[in-house]
Parts: sequence; structure tokens; C-alpha cells
Amino acid sequence: MCTVSIISIRASDGRRGFRAVCNRDENRGRAAARAPEWRAVPGGEHPPRAIYPVDPSGGGTWIAASSRGLLLCLLNLNESPAAMLPPASALRSRGLVIPDLIASTDSGEVGLALREMDLDAFAPFRLVVADGCGARGVRMLEARWDRDELRIAEVVRAPACFVSSGLGDALAAPRLELFERHARELEGAGGAEAQDRFHAHQWADRPEISVRMSRADARTMSVTTVTVLGSEVAMGYRALAAEEAAEPSWDRARRPR
Repeated sequence: MCTVSIISIRASDGRRGFRAVCNRDENRGRAAARAPEWRAVPGGEHPPRAIYPVDPSGGGTWIAASSRGLLLCLLNLNESPAAMLPPASALRSRGLVIPDLIASTDSGEVGLALREMDLDAFAPFRLVVADGCGARGVRMLEARWDRDELRIAEVVRAPACFVSSGLGDALAAPRLELFERHARELEGAGGAEAQDRFHAHQWADRPEISVRMSRADARTMSVTTVTVLGSEVAMGYRALAAEEAAEPSWDRARRPR
């Protein structure tokens, strides 16, 4: 379903934060999402605002950022063997998880709220959570719901990458290996440019498991970028045309002449 990466960033004035990029992979016949908008979020005495795109099929979203600097990204969890699911009529769209949680103050509060939710209403998912409250500028959690148990773990450091695939998440492992090979570039001054190259990467002989993936029934539909730097929160969104070719990748751009 997705590839999500998060890197630490630092402004020239010393402000720390993070930058996240999400490739959304979906069936080719799925309706196009509505572009991100800032929205009022109910909850608490001083509720934040949140910005996110909307999937018209389920009414939810796969990525959102709040004015508090909280980021939520949702990926499907495709393990083997697959979890047994109740009838579709008994399930809520996984895209509704994020709107239910985006009013949280920080990543720790998200973890607590998740443990209070009725997760039996959802198919398996992974939720990546980040905020700018850590000593290094970013604090991250990864929550996994497999319909038997909810596991929440701290992600030690950025850069970090999370992947899923409708063919089975294990088959997307080469994306993680590619990310790790270029971790130094992602940590340097040109980290944002390196991160964008990673999310445009496509193997000529393995497009079905690539970061910018493509197969007969599915493809990367959009790329969403979130930047949290101090009190500034921004989201960029790019819908990809079906016929659009992949952009230059590390494999091609870095090949010796």
C-alpha cells in the first residue's frame, strides 16, 4: 500500500524538525483522492487543526499532520498467513483511524488512545507516528494491529523507512535495503533531495516491488510530503498520472560513466 520515510531536518536558525514522504499505492480502479485541506479537529479545550487528503471510497485518510506538529501515516499490514477477517459489513475503513487520533497532543498520547480504541472493527494495519518533541528533533512510534494484539514500539532514530505491499509485506524488503544503503545521503545537507530520489525510484526489472511501484492492477497513486520545523507545519501533495514515467533513480543517476 505505501512507502513512508522520515528524516531529521534542521533550519539555518537552529530549529529542529522532520520531513516525511509517503508514496500511496492503490488499485488502478480506485477513485482519486481529494487534495489536502486544513480542517478543524474536535476534541479538548484548545483543539488543533489538521491537514490531510481524503479517500472518497472510505471517507478517511492515510496521512495527516496537525498544527501541533503531529504526523500520522497508515499502512496496511499484509503478513503471512493472512489474518482471518469478519464480514466486510462488520469492518470500518482503516482510513478512519487517523481522523480519530489526530487531535492527540503528541506521539505518546496517540499510543494511549490506540489502546483505548475498539480495534476489532479494523483489518490489520500499521500506524507510523512522529512529532517534533524529541531531543534530536523527531520522536517516532510504530503501532501494529494484527487482529490478535496491538504492539507499539519506539523507533530509535531517523532516517527511518516503513513499507507495505499488497503482494505481502515481506516482498517489499528490497525497498528497505535500498533505503539503508543511502542512509548517509539522507542524513546530510542534501537529505531532502535524496529522500525525493528514493521515493521516485523504480527498478526496471522489478517495478511491482519498487518504491515507485507499478503492476497490472495497482500503482503509486500519489506522493505526499510533510515538513514539521518548529511551529511550522506544511504538506505538499502530488497526484501521479497513470502514464507518468518514473523519475531518475539512484541506480541510473549514480552509475559510473
